[in-house]
Amino acid sequence: MLPLFEPKGRVLLVDGHHLAYRTFFALKGLTTSRGEPVQAVYGFAKSLLKALKEDGEVAIVVFDAKAPSFRHEAYEAYKAGRAPTPEDFPRQLALIKELVDLLGLVRLEVPGFEADDVLATLAKKAEREGYEVRILSADRDLYQLLSDRIHLLHPEGEVLTPGWLQERYGLSPERWVEYRALVGDPSDNLPGVPGIGEKTALKLLKEWGSLEAILKNLDQVKPERVREAIRNNLDKLQMSLELSRLRTDLPLEVDFAKRREPDWEGLKAFLERLEFGSLLHEFGLLEAPKEAEEAPWPPPGGAFLGFLLSRPEPMWAELLALAGAKEGRVHRAEDPVGALKDLKEIRGLLAKDLSVLALREGREIPPGDDPMLLAYLLDPGNTNPEGVARRYGGEWKEDAAARALLSERLWQALYPRVAEEERLLWLYREVERPLAQVLAHMEATGVRLDVPYLEALSQEVAFELERLEAEVHRLAGHPFNLNSRDQLERVLFDELGLPPIGKTEKTGKRSTSAAVLELLREAHPIVGRILEYRELMKLKSTYIDPLPRLVHPKTGRLHTRFNQTATATGRLSSSDPNLQNIPVRTPLGQRIRKAFIAEEGHLLVALDYSQIELRVLAHLSGDENLIRVFREGKDIHTETAAWMFGVPPEGVDGAMRRAAKTVNFGVLYGMSAHRLSQELSIPYEEAAAFIERYFQSFPKVRAWIAKTLEEGRKKGYVETLFGRRRYVPDLNARVKSVREAAERMAFNMPVQGTAADLMKLAMVKLFPRLRPLGVRILLQVHDELVLEAPKARAEEAAQLAKETMEGVYPLSVPLEVEVGMGEDWLSAKA
Repeated sequence: MLPLFEPKGRVLLVDGHHLAYRTFFALKGLTTSRGEPVQAVYGFAKSLLKALKEDGEVAIVVFDAKAPSFRHEAYEAYKAGRAPTPEDFPRQLALIKELVDLLGLVRLEVPGFEADDVLATLAKKAEREGYEVRILSADRDLYQLLSDRIHLLHPEGEVLTPGWLQERYGLSPERWVEYRALVGDPSDNLPGVPGIGEKTALKLLKEWGSLEAILKNLDQVKPERVREAIRNNLDKLQMSLELSRLRTDLPLEVDFAKRREPDWEGLKAFLERLEFGSLLHEFGLLEAPKEAEEAPWPPPGGAFLGFLLSRPEPMWAELLALAGAKEGRVHRAEDPVGALKDLKEIRGLLAKDLSVLALREGREIPPGDDPMLLAYLLDPGNTNPEGVARRYGGEWKEDAAARALLSERLWQALYPRVAEEERLLWLYREVERPLAQVLAHMEATGVRLDVPYLEALSQEVAFELERLEAEVHRLAGHPFNLNSRDQLERVLFDELGLPPIGKTEKTGKRSTSAAVLELLREAHPIVGRILEYRELMKLKSTYIDPLPRLVHPKTGRLHTRFNQTATATGRLSSSDPNLQNIPVRTPLGQRIRKAFIAEEGHLLVALDYSQIELRVLAHLSGDENLIRVFREGKDIHTETAAWMFGVPPEGVDGAMRRAAKTVNFGVLYGMSAHRLSQELSIPYEEAAAFIERYFQSFPKVRAWIAKTLEEGRKKGYVETLFGRRRYVPDLNARVKSVREAAERMAFNMPVQGTAADLMKLAMVKLFPRLRPLGVRILLQVHDELVLEAPKARAEEAAQLAKETMEGVYPLSVPLEVEVGMGEDWLSAKA
């Protein structure tokens, strides 16, 4: 095993606690496939490895001891007011310390002293013994240690020297403690001198040279306000000075010339356990792949392919390079597009994209095994090949052959893990892998767009926007830029006197968000006009104007991309452009859907699962009342309203049904009584009573939610009916708001995810049945499929699709699909 770093006569000191905290917050959200948070461990390891390679024959990592330091004893309020330690930080800190030990590095914690004091003592000791010193930290308290031989190494790579400090602050290291004593330190709760900020402190020290000189000549210090502030707070100044100065005299016995060999076997097991594939690679702990043997094109059957596209969208991209790899041999294609004719199947990362490009070129080459799909099933947080490569030991390079080799290596690493889980393997074989072929055809087929209609609609909306803008200006009393957040803020809250509700998180300015304006809608007529203007502007700029420009010159159709590995619940998403967010309930959203039209001689067939998530909830919970409603074909919202309001179904009016519908769907998303009261504009107590009566009506729903959360806390994940998982580590969070957000995600995912699985399975079963009829699947939008069928076969296709979707999988309640047909998407939905 090669050494981690070459001797350079330099000691590397690592501020362990500071670096761990810094990376904890910088990389929030990084977890293992088991849902274990590891962002601090990963970030710490990356920073440490980089420093070890560049800066040190000897490395010592210092952490704060658990016991209070002498500063706490001298000043009871020292560091008081700091935010509590994040609850998943201690576990990660323990892993970091384990990593340090496995690397064979010296790890120090000295009771009664802070890590900074230990670092200061070590730095000065090493300096006296003739070493250069680098301290890996971004802690400004350590600036006082800077010297010709002691430098700070910022985690982002910058080396801080006395010259840097002089240039940045105009101070020498000797004056840094005095500067900190004057201004204080809020993070440590050191008071300093109230009223003296950074600029004043720097000016004083530059003028007088030192704090001692300032105090000796205090009567001459100007202005008077500053002089009196110092005079009246000498005790605070002295205390801040003493507590800011680092100790350099701790009795530490350290031999800087002594090194230990890392525990390579233990280190490898540790990194594998935390799924730090890229670090295994960087530490040299992966068996180096043999130099790939070059072989002529085409590759043998079963080879994995790698390719490069000129842009992410395959319908618009140029195929720049293509290569295959199998058992250490690489086969590069000289003519990538021409070489497609030699392929019968596409195995490899992002196989669907290459299949779409092949279809564009007139060749049908189905996508086969894709390690990306395996990684996504293991953890839906695996959404892109760069991250998957990094996590499982590889690198996503701009080289087709390297990508082919990576695909083969990832397949060998990930397939056995999926195969261990029978239900995950079923999802891969029966749903995700065959679905890739369906999606490839949908992307390559695209949908026809009525461009003249959209252009006319754009003009109409532009006129309406001008009218609305003029109306807003009239109500405001003067013209202003309606798209300027700041100008709108002034008009609403300063000029019109509307009550501000909330502030923006980043700037602290009064919010003008849509949610805030909705709450103010009744306060002034201008608010409704502004909301209407925003809605029209958003739809015009997002859909009406851009969509015609995205019609493909070769096909004459609009092509979206369906992302198979993008969501935590297993749902498909759409992008470039996103066709899943066109509002269906607003008049303009409906008119945009009218622009999606059938090919000449064809009809669009829209098939929509009716209340599929509530039906899934009935099946998963086993609630007899829910099941009976769906089996008897009754309206779930009317029946729920009857139970909630204590009236017979025929006595339910529109308002009651709307309230019940809100509760029915709100329960799926963990809607609180507060939110429900806002949605229905009713008192909080009444909303809470609604929710309670709902659970009394469907008692097993509450029991199922409780069971799902309990299992999620034990396992660390929740799963769909078919075994698709979502890891929810925050279910055990001590912070209530974090825990409740995790709970909402946890019991929504099995319902939404199962509905998504049913839709995917239906698409897989439907695709081969429709092809002989000349019918194509065009779009998938949440619970809806849109087909394009020859007029003569449209009825037959609609019936076949309805039967397939309703019979996709046996549940305890029937699945119901609503069908419509028309020349365009809107009329097909009518």
